[in-house]
Amino acid sequence: MSPLTTITAVLLCAVVAKMMYLLVAEAGVRIATITFHVWLLNNKIDLILPFESMFNGDTTQVATFADSLLESISKFIASVVCIELEYEKFIEIGCYLYRASSVIMELQTTEHTPVNAMEILRSLSKNIDLAQNLVEKFKKSTHQISDTKLRSTIVQLEGVIRSMGEWLSLIPSSTFRGQEYAQVAVQSLSKEMLNAQFFDQNEVLHTKELEPQADLYKELPKEEVPVESDLYSIIVDDSMPHVIEFPENTSFSSQSEYQNISRSITLPRVAQYVEPLYETFFCPLTKEIMDDPVTIESGVTYEKKAIMEWFETFENPEEIFCPTTGKKLMSMALSTNIALKTTIEEWKDRNETTGIKVARAALSLATSERMVLEAIKDLQSICQRKQYNKVQVRNFGILPLLVKFVEYKDRNVRCAALELLRQLVEDDDDEKERIANTMDISVVVKMLSSSHRPVRHASLLLLLELSRSQYLCEKIGSITGGILMLITIKYNRTVDAFGSEKAEQILRNLEGSPTNIKCMAENGLLEPLIYHLNEGCEEMQMEMASYLAEIVLGPDRKTYVAERVAHTLIRMVKSGNTLLRRTAFKALVQISSYHPNSRILVEAGIVQIMGKEMFSQRSHSEPMNSKEAAAAIVANILESGLEHKSLQVNSLGHTITSDYVVSNLIDMLKNSTPDELNINLIRILSCLTKCPRSMATIVSIVKETEASYTLIELINNPHEELGVAAIKLLITLSPYLGHTLVERLCKTRGQPESLIQSPSETTRISERQAVSAKFLAKLPHQNLTLNLALLSKNIVPTILLTIDLIQRQGTRTSRYASDYLEGLVGILVRFTTTLYEPQILFLAKTHNFTSVFTELLMKTSCDEVQKLSAIGLENLSSESTKLSKPPQVKKTTFMKSSYLPKFLSFGTSKKMKIPVCPVHRGACSSQNTFCLIDAKAVDRLLACLEHENVEIVEAALSALCTLLDDKVDVDKSVSMLNEVNAIQHVLNVVKEHEEEGLQQKSFWMIERFLVKGGKKFASDISQDRSLPVTLVSAFHHGDVNTRQMAEKILRHLNKMPSISAPNYTLTSGLIPAKSWLDHSLLEKKMASFSMEDFVGDGSLKGQLPKLLEEGWDDVPTLKLMNSEDMDAINMSQQQKDALEIRSYLHDRALMQYGDVLETSGKGLPQLLNLSTGDLSSQFGMKRGHIARFMDRTSACDSPQPTLHALPLRKTTSKTSRTNSIYKVYGSNSTKMKNRIGSLQRYNTNYDKSLEQSLADFKIKDGYIFKGIVAAGPPEPRVCGCVKPPPVTENVAPYSAIENISIQKLSPEYKIGIERLVKSKTPPMKASELWREKPAVILCIRRPGCIMCRAEAHQLYAKKPIFDALGIQLFAVLHEYIESEVKDFWPRYWGGVVAYDQSMEFFRALGGGKLLKDKFLSGFLLNPRAIANYKRAKASGAELNLKGEGDIKGGLFIVGGGKSGIAYQFIERNFGDWAPLPEVIEICTKLQVILAGSLLYCNC
Repeated sequence: MSPLTTITAVLLCAVVAKMMYLLVAEAGVRIATITFHVWLLNNKIDLILPFESMFNGDTTQVATFADSLLESISKFIASVVCIELEYEKFIEIGCYLYRASSVIMELQTTEHTPVNAMEILRSLSKNIDLAQNLVEKFKKSTHQISDTKLRSTIVQLEGVIRSMGEWLSLIPSSTFRGQEYAQVAVQSLSKEMLNAQFFDQNEVLHTKELEPQADLYKELPKEEVPVESDLYSIIVDDSMPHVIEFPENTSFSSQSEYQNISRSITLPRVAQYVEPLYETFFCPLTKEIMDDPVTIESGVTYEKKAIMEWFETFENPEEIFCPTTGKKLMSMALSTNIALKTTIEEWKDRNETTGIKVARAALSLATSERMVLEAIKDLQSICQRKQYNKVQVRNFGILPLLVKFVEYKDRNVRCAALELLRQLVEDDDDEKERIANTMDISVVVKMLSSSHRPVRHASLLLLLELSRSQYLCEKIGSITGGILMLITIKYNRTVDAFGSEKAEQILRNLEGSPTNIKCMAENGLLEPLIYHLNEGCEEMQMEMASYLAEIVLGPDRKTYVAERVAHTLIRMVKSGNTLLRRTAFKALVQISSYHPNSRILVEAGIVQIMGKEMFSQRSHSEPMNSKEAAAAIVANILESGLEHKSLQVNSLGHTITSDYVVSNLIDMLKNSTPDELNINLIRILSCLTKCPRSMATIVSIVKETEASYTLIELINNPHEELGVAAIKLLITLSPYLGHTLVERLCKTRGQPESLIQSPSETTRISERQAVSAKFLAKLPHQNLTLNLALLSKNIVPTILLTIDLIQRQGTRTSRYASDYLEGLVGILVRFTTTLYEPQILFLAKTHNFTSVFTELLMKTSCDEVQKLSAIGLENLSSESTKLSKPPQVKKTTFMKSSYLPKFLSFGTSKKMKIPVCPVHRGACSSQNTFCLIDAKAVDRLLACLEHENVEIVEAALSALCTLLDDKVDVDKSVSMLNEVNAIQHVLNVVKEHEEEGLQQKSFWMIERFLVKGGKKFASDISQDRSLPVTLVSAFHHGDVNTRQMAEKILRHLNKMPSISAPNYTLTSGLIPAKSWLDHSLLEKKMASFSMEDFVGDGSLKGQLPKLLEEGWDDVPTLKLMNSEDMDAINMSQQQKDALEIRSYLHDRALMQYGDVLETSGKGLPQLLNLSTGDLSSQFGMKRGHIARFMDRTSACDSPQPTLHALPLRKTTSKTSRTNSIYKVYGSNSTKMKNRIGSLQRYNTNYDKSLEQSLADFKIKDGYIFKGIVAAGPPEPRVCGCVKPPPVTENVAPYSAIENISIQKLSPEYKIGIERLVKSKTPPMKASELWREKPAVILCIRRPGCIMCRAEAHQLYAKKPIFDALGIQLFAVLHEYIESEVKDFWPRYWGGVVAYDQSMEFFRALGGGKLLKDKFLSGFLLNPRAIANYKRAKASGAELNLKGEGDIKGGLFIVGGGKSGIAYQFIERNFGDWAPLPEVIEICTKLQVILAGSLLYCNC
């Protein structure tokens, strides 16, 4: 379309609008305009059509000239619109020309072109050119135009219009064959133009007088022509029947099909162009146009339904009469009036076409809302009557007009327009597409949010009809917010049930487009997606699964989806379609990422499917995507927290924690695989590290294979996420593989320096930087190799620079800044643990670590950094005494040191000495000797005591404790700390924190102040009223250390009386009165029976599953392995050396050095030949520990009895619950007989009862026995003033213990068993313990007692002997304290622990009553009990005072079945043990007796 044409079209529209206004407002001839539009509609001409569409005539001369003429008219109209003077008159002139253009277009397109067409067109062209010249001339002089000239111009234009009317009248009627309306319209227009008058007669005469004008045209005829009221008037024939004047309540049919005419409508004078109605069309009864006219006997015609209802009103048929004539009817017969019915139908058809044209004209005018509304309703009625009428309405171009009214200001008009549009497009897909191309459907969608319910419903109904077209489904769904609004209406059923139903139907139709289904799912309607995913074809399933993988669902919807589609997606994974599998994997990854869905997926069997995908061999042509997705799904499930042990990965019974799975995962990781797969493999391994058994396997494989190198190499992988995942896994493994990882790290090129990057002002701190620093900080601090490697790479300056940068920028600049700072500070702290190395000592001095940590204490808000800084200061301060040297005498004048307190300054002399630190007794500085005083760190450490974080407070207290150590001048240190009010800070700690560790340190400091500060400090401290309360509470409820220190402070404060015995306190019933510091530094601890603690992080850790399989499942048994046993399970030489070293260390309670000694690569003989200096420098071993290590005769356990041979080795096959030593011997009768023969000296009569067989058994001197009852000897107490409690002399009857109700609190400890006691088992009879095999029952007085722990430890250490004898070991408690059971098992006792709530075992020991003793008389005044305590303390056991400790314990040896009690030991004195050789010998005797009885019976 050319620009000119476009402008012309727009201007024409404006002119037409104005023309309509003038005609309506001034002339009152609206009906003329309507008739004009009827003609235009009949010729399918639209006012707003582009002019190119109008000029598509033939290429004849007439057509060409007509085009030129029409263009001239458009230019004229464009010129007229711009004139402001007499605007209405000029617009009226333009309207005449515009109306003439319709006639010109008819000449252009008619098939009957008249002969004079060119002549008419040329004349019209001359007139139009003249009009154009007049207007142009007038426009040029508008600024100085006079009224006279204005009128003159208009008069001349009036002549032009009349001349054009004359030429139009010359068009012959043959031109309009078959188009009577057109002929009438042209004639009417020519007459109106001939009579055009824009001024009244007086104005015209006046103008002529003022300014005479030459006649432009010949004088027009003067005949009187009446002015028509229509542009193209419809001439009504006078011969037509009389037009009925309808009453207001009259309509044309019972179905209200013609209410548009019957009403008092706003379309004026309709009767002038609508074919009149005949009176015969109306039913006399209903006064409506008849649909089915029937004639009755009287000859009158009625509507069939109406006359039948009339007949039914009469009960007697003889009384029926004609309602019109009153004539009685003899018959009720009805005869269809076919002629009248046909006439009515034809009339309706003719007038419906006219009605459509009239309605279109009314819609074009739109002069009032009422007119538009009635026109639309008329069209609705017409469309309802017959399907073809819809076609006619569409053909007359109603659709574009209706589209405009969809956005009309009146909501009733909008509603009616929407309803009519729905009628027009109903059941016609072509029309639906046409309306979609004509109108903006988003307008209809917007109306869904209308507050006016009819408009909302009409919009829904239209959309419902449009949505039935497949072509429009996607278009409707693509409208922004459309589907969301429909879903909202659908779920709002309680407010609008009708709307909800229709919205649901629309959404169901929109499901035809997959894109719409995705949009519905994104907006919360998941049912379509789920339905098509479960029930659709493969292509649809693929598309739905792809959408499911892309959309983001809310938490509540994720679980709903998982429940509905999990099985379908798994079936898709199993299919052979690669594309289908790929989309299913993506969807499963998305679903599994929400952790609550994991259980649903596991129940659907996904783990086995994913396991098969991960571990099965695939061809080279098959992509790795499935492995990556499977690994991601498994990782998501494991991260959800489900129980790993229950996840089975294949049909062979392998679980996710099995060695098979772990080995395969690590093998895949070692091979060259895509980064995404490696990330997910590492995620899986990280989850498996939470399971002790799988952790042991991972550690073993990583240590013994190249996997550790692979993980180290992944640290610098360009893929950020992969590098971070690898480092996090290494951090998890570092407690178990710390030294191994250090070795691998230092052997890797570019490491470890690449883990610390140089800082930058512009770059943000990444997660990789943070975890890298944390990794270095978590590796063993005392590993000298790593520390020296970091030193050699000059890492420290970079670290210090980075710390300074982070402090200046703040930790909020990056989410990882705090973690990065913690890691960097942790690296600095690790250097402080190896200050014995000269290079590292020099490093700490050079960079003034003391000042660095001191500043970090106060300049950072990060708790971890403050804690690490305090730890660093503690480590540095511990070296101050060694580094502080006496100053050399100088002859210079003494200058008072700035860092010393005033009370420590000295006078001057001629030969002044260099000032010394009064605390460290030498020349000190923060840089060279790490003096906390010189670094002014004391104040900052004291400030940390006010922190809420307990760890920070404890670390700060530990650092301050170094200033009160015996190696420093405590008196001066106390004075210095008093100046800064340190004691008040410590008292605040005591008041605010109840943690036992903090209380012990605080009490120790307070006690030091009281000892060194004298009465003044005692007076000041006693002013704190809350302190005695705290001390008393600690004295009653704390552990032994806390109680002892609380007691000492209370004595200093005169809150407790003194006791004459100088070496013991009231609380030492159990601990000598030594200083807490000495006791806290006592590091000899009884070695644990936990296999994990025994093997540590060494090479034996990887052998744990094999050891378990072969029966070496506890520490006592493992320590008995010989070379033959080691070879049987293919132990390497390194593992053999490790076992020898750890067995040696276990006996000496030195297991803390197991890992570092093992990694040295040396065997035990080589280690024993090292010097003291080598052991200290290479392994960090302390002098006291070195002495114990070098003493080859010492051992914490009691020696094995000489009378008993080494026990039989464990068999390689696991024995069942019913297996006993008898079955083992029974496999070789010769061995059994020899064994019995060697022990016949104890018994030769196998028929004797067990009690009779043991009655004459003698036990070594020093113990008093009555039969088989044993007890320690009674010791005189207080010179015989206090008598020991009596003990029973008779063995307890078997019935006393047979039916005791007990509960098992822990199982027998094996490798991989859960370390923590979970819950008590249901009650059981005690006889179940020894029903099949004899048992030793150890009755524990209190599991926290140091003597009870030592007794249990020494008894369980001989477990292999009891195993060989077929004797079970059980420990029985009389009270259940969960924390105490956890501390007791399996460290001190690895066997079953049972709970005797009724204390019946303890009553049996006391002859039917509990055997108790007082603490004072039974312990403090009992030398035997004191000796027992010393013996237990020497073993290295720890203690606490939790629980009841006054009830005496003991030991039973019970025969299998109901054979009775073979031995009973009673704890007469606190800490009495049943002699171990005696217990073993009794068990041997018992075994021989029972085995002999078995052999005798077999014979």
